[in-house]
Formats: sequence, C-alpha cells, structure tokens
Amino acid sequence: MIGFGEFGRKRNLEITSLSDERLVMVNPMEAGFYDNVLNFKSENDDIQKFVEAVCEVQEVGVEPFYRPVMDPSLEGEKIVYVKGRKPAVGHSYNWWVKAVNAMPAVEGKKWQIGTQYQYYAFLVQLNNSLVEDGWSLEKSIKTVVLNSKELGHYWNSLNVLNDETTGNKEVCGFFDLTNTCKLLSCTNEEVGGFWVAGGYCFFDSYYFPLADLYHYFDVDRDYSNSVAWLVL
Repeated sequence: MIGFGEFGRKRNLEITSLSDERLVMVNPMEAGFYDNVLNFKSENDDIQKFVEAVCEVQEVGVEPFYRPVMDPSLEGEKIVYVKGRKPAVGHSYNWWVKAVNAMPAVEGKKWQIGTQYQYYAFLVQLNNSLVEDGWSLEKSIKTVVLNSKELGHYWNSLNVLNDETTGNKEVCGFFDLTNTCKLLSCTNEEVGGFWVAGGYCFFDSYYFPLADLYHYFDVDRDYSNSVAWLVL
C-alpha cells in the first residue's frame, strides 16, 4: 500500500483544544507574576509609563487567558493559525468583531479581541520569559519598551525577510511579535474605539516598539498592516 504521509491527511487548521500547541496560557494570577516589572527602577519616562501601566493592569486583576503563538491567517472566510501563511491584514476593526463572533468556542471558551490590559499582561510574561532565558531585566524591559529590534521583524532588523508570513522569528515560544500591528479592544466603552499595539515589519523598531499603544476610532477603516490580537 502506498503511504502518502501528511499529503493524505487533512490538517486541523482551526484550534479545537486548549492543549493545542498553538496556544499559550498567560496567567497574571500566578504568584510573583508582576514582580520583575514593578520592582524595576528607571528614570526613563517611557519605561516609567510602562511600569505605571503594568501597575494598573495588576490592580484591574486580569484573569488567566490563552493566546495563539502566531498571527492569524485566512482559510476562505475562516480565521486560522497556520505557519507560513500571509497574515490576515487589510480588514477593519468591525470586520474582526464580526469574524471573531463567528468562530467556534474552544472547550467552552469564546474567542475575543484581546484588551489593552491582556496585551500588557502578555508583555509582562514576555519580559519574565526573556529573563528566564538569560537576559538581564534591564535589557528585556528596554527592548520591549524602547526599541524592539531584537524581538521581531522591522525594516531595520537583522536578517529581515522578504515577506511577513506567519510563524516567523521565534522569541520565547512566540512568533510574529512585530510582523504586524495588533488591534486590541478598548475596555472603556464610554471612550469607544480600539487600540493599535506594537510595530509592523516595515516600520522602524525605535518608533514602534512592542509596548507602544495608539488609540483609534475609525472602526470601519481597513488597516493594511494590522491583525486582531485574539484570546480565549
């Protein structure tokens, strides 16, 4: 009998289990989760603002959540997470809201566009992971907050690729940290709009580091360099 290997099998493009290797849990309730960042002292204004924002995140009390390790792409009209695909850029925030509402739940958890608080909780976890990998805390925070050149795919990064397909540039188990900007939901309904976080592969790493967030209101405009940052 001829063995066709992977060619004869249908790949599971959609995430159907919380144990899927394409998901990582972020647990801000873990003891000492915020300690590294909150105990860091700096006279730099941007770092001080980052620490203050993380303090606010801690006070809000973000619950544990799961996030995919790479950018989303499209299979027809379905949002999937597959390495080597074109990221699903070019859509509006409202388009993402409708698309996410149509995604099937995973073990009872519904997909959502992550909030600014969840995104900053992830940045805290990223800092912790970098320190565990041997980075100094000062270097990790400066890289996340001031210049994320070493963490992603910017025009001024080393070994820049000719495209920005999903699953590129692994950092502490995560990919695509700066291939695309990330659209985030706004927790303040009175303010409205949404947030755009991080950088894009053709931006400068100094001006658009991972910790940069910008508030936007045009929910129907298509953003050619951005994808929604989804969580469970």
